[in-house]
Amino acid sequence: MVVNSIALPLTMFTALANRADLLMALTDRSGRIQWVNEALANRADTTADLLIGKKFFSVLTSNKQINIQQAYIREQLLKGESFKFEVSYLSPQQQEHWLLVDGLPISNTEGITSQYAVIANDITLRKHTEKDLEQTRQRLKRLVESVKLVPWEAEPINHQFTYVGPQAIDLFGYDLEDWYEREFWYSHIHPEDWPLVLEYHQLTSKAQDDYIVEYRLLTADGKWVWVKDIVNVVRSGGKVTQLLGFIIDISDRKQTELSLQEALSRLAQANQYLEIRVQERTIALSQEKEKLEKTLQQLQQTQTQLIQSEKMSSLGQLVAGVAHEINNPVNFIYGNITPATEYVEDLLYLLQCYQQHYPHLPSTLQAEIEDVDIDFIVDDLPKLLASMKVGANRIREIVLSLRTFSRLDEAEVKEVDIHDGLDSTLMILQHRLKPKNGCAPIEVIKEYGQLPLVECYAGQLNQVFMNILVNAIDALEEYNQKRSPQEILANPSQITICTEFRDGDIGIEPYISKSESSIVIRIIDNGPGISEAVSNRLFDPFFTTKEIGKGTGLGLSISYQIVVERHQGQIECYSIPGHTEFAIVIPQQQVKTKV
Repeated sequence: MVVNSIALPLTMFTALANRADLLMALTDRSGRIQWVNEALANRADTTADLLIGKKFFSVLTSNKQINIQQAYIREQLLKGESFKFEVSYLSPQQQEHWLLVDGLPISNTEGITSQYAVIANDITLRKHTEKDLEQTRQRLKRLVESVKLVPWEAEPINHQFTYVGPQAIDLFGYDLEDWYEREFWYSHIHPEDWPLVLEYHQLTSKAQDDYIVEYRLLTADGKWVWVKDIVNVVRSGGKVTQLLGFIIDISDRKQTELSLQEALSRLAQANQYLEIRVQERTIALSQEKEKLEKTLQQLQQTQTQLIQSEKMSSLGQLVAGVAHEINNPVNFIYGNITPATEYVEDLLYLLQCYQQHYPHLPSTLQAEIEDVDIDFIVDDLPKLLASMKVGANRIREIVLSLRTFSRLDEAEVKEVDIHDGLDSTLMILQHRLKPKNGCAPIEVIKEYGQLPLVECYAGQLNQVFMNILVNAIDALEEYNQKRSPQEILANPSQITICTEFRDGDIGIEPYISKSESSIVIRIIDNGPGISEAVSNRLFDPFFTTKEIGKGTGLGLSISYQIVVERHQGQIECYSIPGHTEFAIVIPQQQVKTKV
């Protein structure tokens, strides 16, 4: 790519002017601003237009430190020469910032300075670093002065000292002349530390420019003291020419470390013991918690079962009693309707015979016949008896449905027709499905499959059907109260009941769990649907969305127990707006030993 050499300076200037960390300004000979970049305007917390005509050094800082440099700046401006200075200022957040300001003169065609290019770099980080380094240096100086150390110089090969600081006399008790003896250093190192020291001296010094080694050194009074040897390796032409270093007495620190190690060791043992005790206690508490949770769950289930069992027992006894009391007179009436019909037919036939043999009746008898309207009675009486027979038969069907639903005498497992249980439940709920008090009717669609007889607790399973159907009816009634008649007419309320037989798989897709024959019952309504938050808690005990007094929250919880625990089946709910489906799956045959 060929670069346009004419446009290159402008491109470079534009790139620099756009940098956020570079403050740039163009001033006249007196230092008044003619142009600034965006970074300088942002730093001054104003716009570039408002800075035009101001002295550049008056906008770089908000305090009076710039006054120190004003004489120097004016002198350089008068000379037309460049200037450079550092200046600090406080930000609106009261934080100190530093700038390095460079002023470069720009000459006109006659070579006279007519303008200045002022560039300011933020050097706050550098200044802070220098300040930190100075503080570190001062701390290091105080530290060195307070530490017991001996400076030294030595030959690189045999480590023979060529200089030892006078501090060695007070620290170790030897005269300085003793330190300069050959092999002095080697002979006073503790035998156990000697291999490590020799490794550092012979190997580490060849590869590194400095190293630190700790060892024990023998004092003049026969004591072993711990020292830290800080060694700096001096090289020239790639060869080691000299060793420099400090020997520091670290006996107190070592003693503290040893004491600390012992304390830490004891603490670790105590901590380990406590961890074991805590772990044992945690396990015990966890076991107790599990027992309590299991006991509480059993108590809740038992309470729920007792409440519902008592409720269903009372209901079953009431239903069975009512069915029994109604059944006897209804059977009497139903049984007598047939002979009564025959008697009436015989009497009517006899009356017709009298009319044929005696067509001319006395006037008084003829008047009585007209008053009684015998022709209407002959025509209407058979219809009346037929209506009475239909009504009696209807009462017998209702009684049979009540007995089928309660199944008070069928507490154990036996083979039943699932469809009979569904039909009897629908018969009991028939009054809620019909239109009443302005409420729209609810249509029931039966999509029954071919089902074999199923081993189950029939009364309990009917209770499940009742709970789900009642909830569906409640939801549809509440939904219809919020809809207009036009909406109800366009989308009438429906409950669909589907049954099917599966030979080989039990479960609701995709949760098929084991291979055996099963019965699937699906109860679907086209109501508003159930939210995910509610559906996740549908089967929790005492959870209900109904108003106080309209629901206990036990129906679906008990239904779950009946299907899952009692029948070893499954019950699931799937809901979207306009479609709520409860799917019940139970095996065709129950294990006899299950309680």
